[in-house]
Amino acid sequence: MCLLHGCHREGLKNQGGVSRAEINLGTEMASVEYDPEKIKLIDIEKTIRDAGYDVIDQKVVLKIGGMVCAMCVGALEIALKKLDGVVDVRVNLAAEKAYVTFNPRMVGLADMKKAVLDTGYQFLGLAGDEAGADREREARELDLRDKKRRIIIGFATSLFSHGRNVSAGAGHPHGHPHGGANFMNLFMLVVSAPVFVYVSYPIFKAAIRALKNRSLDMDVMYGMGIGVAYGASILGTFGIVLTPDFMFYETAVMLASFLTLGRYLEANAKGRTSEAIKKLVACSPRGPPF
Repeated sequence: MCLLHGCHREGLKNQGGVSRAEINLGTEMASVEYDPEKIKLIDIEKTIRDAGYDVIDQKVVLKIGGMVCAMCVGALEIALKKLDGVVDVRVNLAAEKAYVTFNPRMVGLADMKKAVLDTGYQFLGLAGDEAGADREREARELDLRDKKRRIIIGFATSLFSHGRNVSAGAGHPHGHPHGGANFMNLFMLVVSAPVFVYVSYPIFKAAIRALKNRSLDMDVMYGMGIGVAYGASILGTFGIVLTPDFMFYETAVMLASFLTLGRYLEANAKGRTSEAIKKLVACSPRGPPF
């Protein structure tokens, strides 16, 4: 269904994939049945505009959380464009907003929200919505606190594990005796495993999300790096393929902590920039009252 200022029925019927097109002059509405596998809504609207008429669509600006790179932008645009009724999508990574042009008779805000959430990102409401702004601020603060906890726990554990590893080897003239090395490796595995899972969980979650969206972004690279380091340590601990010399438990935890620190600084900077822009807009001069 589309609202028109006029229409040409035969022009629509000539499009491949359109099975029926009826025009109601009184209501200026066109009812079109089409196969979305053969033709898209944007192509139908282009045909109408090429005939000299217009299609009235609506535009909305969605606030999105959780995007970190250009791959996230591409995945989100693809997910929203798949919705039948969405004509155009532009996602701005820096502003964390999605600008969507859509046909309100075919798709609604609930569908867009579901598409955003299913892709693995946060739906923070509409731009200009005060309640949405409060939710965005609260979500950002919760995210920063969560990252801060992971950073502190990760660095504390990696430094403790490194210190224990060094002190255990220092008491022997040739480094670790075989039995001592085996005990220390098992100790490092037990201590680092829960911390590694806790700190790196958001990284692996984002990597899995990217793979589901058929995207190889930086989260996939990060996940592979720390995953290989920790996996090699486990294999070395039990002498599977690798020797006990391949011990990177504290290194894997520290790398995950550094990556989380980077995300923390990025999210904090975005939050400060967003607040600064809002204050500048509030300070903009208003026109005369007459």
